[in-house]
Amino acid sequence: MNLPEKVTELQADVARASGEHYRLVWVAGGTASERSALLRALAEAEDGAFIEVGKKLSTALIEVPAPLRTASVEDCFAACLGESPSVVTCLDHLEILFESSLRINPVTLVTGASRHALLVAAWPGMAHAGRLIFGSPDHPAYMERSKQDLEAIVHFL
Repeated sequence: MNLPEKVTELQADVARASGEHYRLVWVAGGTASERSALLRALAEAEDGAFIEVGKKLSTALIEVPAPLRTASVEDCFAACLGESPSVVTCLDHLEILFESSLRINPVTLVTGASRHALLVAAWPGMAHAGRLIFGSPDHPAYMERSKQDLEAIVHFL
């Protein structure tokens, strides 16, 4: 992967997303390490923030009793984003949002947050034939979305 070239391509998608109602770019495909490297490079190039959502959100949720976590996850997620005053916020390691015990829709959560911040999020699964897939069909957190269903720009690696 030519990282400088990919950053330039992603910056064009970010510029397009900045004028949309939902200011969100999903980065899909490639390997997890390629997506992470691209988001880190974009954050550096744009003087933006890079947030490891799994680490921050799990730290916040561990303080919340298990029965109350579903009710608290949206506020905890917003608090993680609120710590970043950057113009562009890159979100990586989103797997925790797909945890079935939280009983949330991760796509809806991230999309809703993009009304208040320009977000670039790494899709934590596979990309195949224009579809984003998390887990396998027999997995409790399985999710499959078409590019058209996401109300966001999708940047494929």
